[in-house]
Amino acid sequence: MKRTLVITFCFILSAFSSFAQSDAAYIKDNYTKYEYQIPMRDGKKLFTSVYVPKDQSKKYPIMMDRTPYSVAPYGTDKYKAGLGPSSQFVHDGYIFVYQDVRGRWMSEGIYEEMTPELEQHKTNKDVDEGTDTYDTIDWLIKNLPNNNGKVGVWGISYPGFYSTTALLSRHPALAAVSPQAPIADLYRDDAFHNGAFMLVANFGFYPGFTNRQDDKPTQRRAQGFDPGTNDGYKFFMDMGSMRNSNAKYYKDTIRLWNEMMDHPNYDQHWKDRNVLLHLHDIKTPTLVTGGWYDAEDLYGAINTYKVLVKNNPATPVYFAMGPWVHGGWARGNGDHLGDVSFDGPTGPMYREKIEFAFFSHYLKGTPLDIANINTFETGVNQWKTYKQWPPRRRKRTFTCCRMVNFLSARQQLPKTITKSSYQTR
Repeated sequence: MKRTLVITFCFILSAFSSFAQSDAAYIKDNYTKYEYQIPMRDGKKLFTSVYVPKDQSKKYPIMMDRTPYSVAPYGTDKYKAGLGPSSQFVHDGYIFVYQDVRGRWMSEGIYEEMTPELEQHKTNKDVDEGTDTYDTIDWLIKNLPNNNGKVGVWGISYPGFYSTTALLSRHPALAAVSPQAPIADLYRDDAFHNGAFMLVANFGFYPGFTNRQDDKPTQRRAQGFDPGTNDGYKFFMDMGSMRNSNAKYYKDTIRLWNEMMDHPNYDQHWKDRNVLLHLHDIKTPTLVTGGWYDAEDLYGAINTYKVLVKNNPATPVYFAMGPWVHGGWARGNGDHLGDVSFDGPTGPMYREKIEFAFFSHYLKGTPLDIANINTFETGVNQWKTYKQWPPRRRKRTFTCCRMVNFLSARQQLPKTITKSSYQTR
């Protein structure tokens, strides 16, 4: 059997959103772009693009996306075609912030895969994504005119991890966060999938992801890897053992690849990259989003929600799971997957009724009427709401008309409907 070798630079740049064609022109007409190097407590500076509404007659909340995938395009005269999680945000009015995380693209510092988070920060040299987020928010609130003092953070996949770590900043201005398909434990839900190494996905990813390995900012893109064939099965059979990934191809030039080769088991290296261990004392309202058909980070979405709810019972935590692939809720109608129909659009409903409503409420004070849990049940193709996940066990009754009629005929029982109860989720 032949399989296509999929080589990707990264199919998520900063957001998965599908924007209307008119948004690009609207953004240029209604937003002004600025670029800053925001200082962190250890002296490193992180490159940050900011889009501010031209209408300065009112104050706006800040929506921020921190990403390792570049905030491009660079230059104050070059604009993104879309801003925020969806088109609704663009037209409603927000200050949009995009930041290259530490060690990536135009930001200073050395990049670490899923930066280990620290429980204590005793000196200014004790930095992680939580402190970087805190310092960024603090600078934005104090330096961007016409902000209303509230910040929201969102991100999908790897930016979903940075959204989760934003919660660890515990900055008082952080008012709402939405980790979407977040990497939570690199060994269990992204690179290894409970210990099973995702060879094709990782082999294709890291050459394109690795555009720099030093502390020097750059806009240079990586060249990626050309396998010279579309026959992925034959390519990996010919490659042989994992040792040959370096002996034949990478030549020990990709540090992040070597880290995975050096740590095939769940050792301290991976334990340090489990952000779930740090999700306590969280006060920020959170919306966790994922897709039932997400082959990349299904574990991350489900377990991020579970841990947040367990460790922070007084904090508003919402959960949305729909019939989507990785990031599928942010683009398109979501009315089908392959040949399977879901009897209507699921993406627009989520973007407007859940995501937009969530951020609008906590950042602008609009009414909020969404359930704690919104999950799409395939088969019946309906959205179901619950107060907790998994749903609490409950008693349900059903009528056994055929069995009652059968017993009545055989045993001459009265033809009355009896009820039997059973336990189900």
